[in-house]
Amino acid sequence: MPARAATVLFDFDGTLVRGDCAAAWLRDLLASHPLRRLLAGASFPVLKPAFGWWRVAWMPASFYTWLATVGRTDEALAEAREDFLRLCATRREQLLIAPAVARLHAHLAAGDPVVIVTGAEAGLARSLWRALGQPDVPVVGSSVRPALGGYIGAEHTVGPRKLRALERAGIHPPFAAVYSDSAIDLPLLCETARPVLVQPDPRSLARVDKRLRGAFETLL
Repeated sequence: MPARAATVLFDFDGTLVRGDCAAAWLRDLLASHPLRRLLAGASFPVLKPAFGWWRVAWMPASFYTWLATVGRTDEALAEAREDFLRLCATRREQLLIAPAVARLHAHLAAGDPVVIVTGAEAGLARSLWRALGQPDVPVVGSSVRPALGGYIGAEHTVGPRKLRALERAGIHPPFAAVYSDSAIDLPLLCETARPVLVQPDPRSLARVDKRLRGAFETLL
């Protein structure tokens, strides 16, 4: 039996699409209700630093997920999500990061197995990718669960947790290529002979350069 082809991995936010899709979705939900908006604004200065460290970033992410969803029915959340996706679809050209999307299409055309691995909730990322008119590919991402009348994070797939989530999905290193915009994905970038940084900020570029000693491609 021939060996299974190595997988090509793409991060989602900042790599294939601009911005943070989960944050944008939650902002829409929070902004639609004055009390939610007030609580979010008051808590953000306190919780913001936690977003900078992958080990604890799940805590503020989980809090804002709960604050945005508590008291809302699943039907109301589904309707709000569809509204969000429709709005995103009207901004397709603005949201898609064309060089990375072109690479993904090229890998698919070559027959390479491609997987999107993201810190965003997997269902949201999958739905947004589809709403932007892109081909179906497997998505491995974060998950949520019901709690206290809303939803909270069940798993936040960032940093090394992406490797564990991929392993549970039967996807193992070494990877054929890894595309990301951020040094937080160094655990993945170190598991491929073809690491690619997509429009990185200076800090991520410096960190990846230090770790990989220049042995990576930059896609601008």
